[in-house]
Amino acid sequence: MKIDRIRLFPVATPRQTGVANQHVIVRVETDSGDVGWGEMSDLSHLPMYQFDLPELERALNALLGGADPRNLAKVEDDLLRFYPDEGHMYSRSGLVRQGIDLALHDLLGRVDGVPVYRLLGGKLRDRVRVCYPVFRMRSIDEVAPNLDRIEAKLAEGFDLIRVYTGANLEADEEFLRRFTERFQGRVEIKSLDFSNLLDWRRSWRAVERFADFAEWMLVESVVPRGDFEGLREFTRRSRWPVSEHVTHLQHGWQLIRYGHLDILNVSPYLLGGLRASIRLIAVAEAARASVLIGTTQELSLGTAAAAHLASVARVLDYPADNTGPRLYTEDVVRTPVQYENSHLLVPEGPGLGVEVDEAKLERMSADSHWTFGVDLAGALDRTAADRPSAKK
Repeated sequence: MKIDRIRLFPVATPRQTGVANQHVIVRVETDSGDVGWGEMSDLSHLPMYQFDLPELERALNALLGGADPRNLAKVEDDLLRFYPDEGHMYSRSGLVRQGIDLALHDLLGRVDGVPVYRLLGGKLRDRVRVCYPVFRMRSIDEVAPNLDRIEAKLAEGFDLIRVYTGANLEADEEFLRRFTERFQGRVEIKSLDFSNLLDWRRSWRAVERFADFAEWMLVESVVPRGDFEGLREFTRRSRWPVSEHVTHLQHGWQLIRYGHLDILNVSPYLLGGLRASIRLIAVAEAARASVLIGTTQELSLGTAAAAHLASVARVLDYPADNTGPRLYTEDVVRTPVQYENSHLLVPEGPGLGVEVDEAKLERMSADSHWTFGVDLAGALDRTAADRPSAKK
């Protein structure tokens, strides 16, 4: 069996919050007629450049055409040479490698008739607790709609949230105060996510201030990217565990080696797929550090991959972030991944365990524009142009 053809399909998927995100669906075909599906997840982030998809498709076919899909180590090595680690939060190279890695794992699982977690050595858990995101508020007027959204998600079974903070501390404080009044004992906060907006002093003062109004498990991304000293100083002072997204294996080692944080945020979209993510989790295990599975909010293909990763992770100390299929109003699969009582269930079908609806994929691929335009706050916060703070 050899790789015969790689096809890329751009899709735009609307969120319930009113914005549409771009993804690229990857189809790997073999000379034996077998097919695997992967995903390059959520390209609608800064920096504002997108793939030249025809050229990327041509390059991937030239690089991997005729390759043995079972030799995952060789394919990954070739991809790393041509699409190396960029050290950026939204690395396009990592997304290219993720798309191929997921598609090959899906392919091999389907050929062998086993779930991907079997290819990774077998599962330790069949579900992982996940949190629903509350996007950043830039005005007090955005507090009430977010509280109402939490109520709606609680009715769907989500009793854990993650709160993006740092743009308007007064709005954050008002949200946390009203959240506790309304949901205490019913909904928990996994984390406050500052998304690298503030320096360590302002982040530290903010969490100390917010502690009067709510409780949470951990804090995330509390310093500008690359500020290792600031991150270490925040972690030294913090009453809560500190997490940061890891952009590549060496980055993870640096964060642990010099005591910069407590929790590695492991995300296949950043690291380049499942194999790279498992290596990073092994680094955390060796250092006795903690791990959570992060997200850029994938569709069901990428979310299923995260579920398989979580199922085999020997270190997994905190809830994961992967609720993309409940954020989007459309997906490319016939039946999305399943959630139960704020847990993501690990799919049991062959491969990634979800089936692509090719007719729907063709339709969604016909219109793949994003809706953020040049609205910087919208692109950063994943919020629509008609949000209250945009009207002032």
